[in-house]
Amino acid sequence: MSTLAIILVILSAAMHAGRNYLTKKATDKQAFVWWYEVVGLVLFTPLFLVYFPATPLASIPVWIFILASGLLHFLYWVLLTKALETGDLSLVYPIMRSSPALVLLFSIFVLNEAVSPQGVAGILLVALGSYTINMQRMSATELVRPLRALSHDRAIQFAFLTLVSVASYSIVDKVAVSHIHPVVFAYVYPWFSMLMFSGYISSHKTKGEIKREWQTNRTPILVCGFLSIFGYFLILVAFTIDRVSYIVGLRQLSIVFAVLLGGYALKEKHQRMRFTSASIIFIGTFLIAFG
Repeated sequence: MSTLAIILVILSAAMHAGRNYLTKKATDKQAFVWWYEVVGLVLFTPLFLVYFPATPLASIPVWIFILASGLLHFLYWVLLTKALETGDLSLVYPIMRSSPALVLLFSIFVLNEAVSPQGVAGILLVALGSYTINMQRMSATELVRPLRALSHDRAIQFAFLTLVSVASYSIVDKVAVSHIHPVVFAYVYPWFSMLMFSGYISSHKTKGEIKREWQTNRTPILVCGFLSIFGYFLILVAFTIDRVSYIVGLRQLSIVFAVLLGGYALKEKHQRMRFTSASIIFIGTFLIAFG
């Protein structure tokens, strides 16, 4: 990989982990995400207006993809905030970001795509890291803890559901951008997500709670609104410099950043075990990208 591409991807990964760190610190995480997605849409409007006039949106398949992606991203926002509300950042984030393994499994069993031995090794490593991340230490007695956690730990359950939503919208979006300009698609589908999320927020939050989150965390909201756009913009630039597979693999470095933020900034427990597991997940996703 070129030095510039590596720098861009590392910065984007740090921004993604940072955005989730700020969400974890928010008072009302669902209101926080709603606010920063609104800010992101407003900031993204000028760029959208540049590309929209030349982009056709009349075909039915295009709107099916837009609606499907909008629904899946809405579910992602709800599940993401639930996972961060109930669990440590260093515990749930690595699980949620293991989507490359799930996407590859979908490609193998549903799309009948071939997979390299390296890809298989990557899937196994991601599975191992996701399993051991809920262990407090490496010992025989701890081996059953993740199984027990999956059956009753709400944070783990929400993290895995978030993982499924990420993998699902990744597949839909990958197909969608072959039918519509990525910039236009990335602007249009969030409006449907926001329509559903706004309905959800209005039925679960009072106006006072929504207003209070803005007053309490205005600066972090504005920062996250910017990062949600600029972080992805860096990835788009990196795509023009180097191979997509390399970039997708290296971007999973955000898992390690999130675990470090959870341990050092949020003072979360069991950091040695979680850092080891997060590193295993990163290596696995990296192998999948290069396989």
